[in-house]
Amino acid sequence: MPVDQKAPSHRIIGSAIYDWLIILGLLMIATFLAVMLNLWLTGAEAIAPHNRLFQVYTITIIVGYFFYFWHRSGQTVGMKAWRIRLVTLDGGALSVRQMSLRMLGAVPAFGLCLLGVLWHYWDKSGLNWHDHISQTKLMYRPK
Repeated sequence: MPVDQKAPSHRIIGSAIYDWLIILGLLMIATFLAVMLNLWLTGAEAIAPHNRLFQVYTITIIVGYFFYFWHRSGQTVGMKAWRIRLVTLDGGALSVRQMSLRMLGAVPAFGLCLLGVLWHYWDKSGLNWHDHISQTKLMYRPK
């Protein structure tokens, strides 16, 4: 039986790209539905720029995607494809707090030229920024 090991950076980035392609598709469908609802309710063919309700709606879809899969199995669709799993540092179940902290920590980790993702090369414990913040880690299961 294979032993889990720390997930390599290329697998983390590959799974993130895979997941963002899925999220892009979800956002396209969600935007279509929102525009159709807006057309039906107001008669306007477009949603006004900087519409706070629409922004909250799209953020909810993104966060909901990750929370649903992390809570269900510790793996999003992209993580399953790249054979990585999100686990807590102590081996327990993921809490809503940990998932929330991970999401908040991932924004600068990926947004600053992947510096937070590649941080494990310099970190003594081998963790990324969002791993430290949420007390979680990504494990790789080889075939």
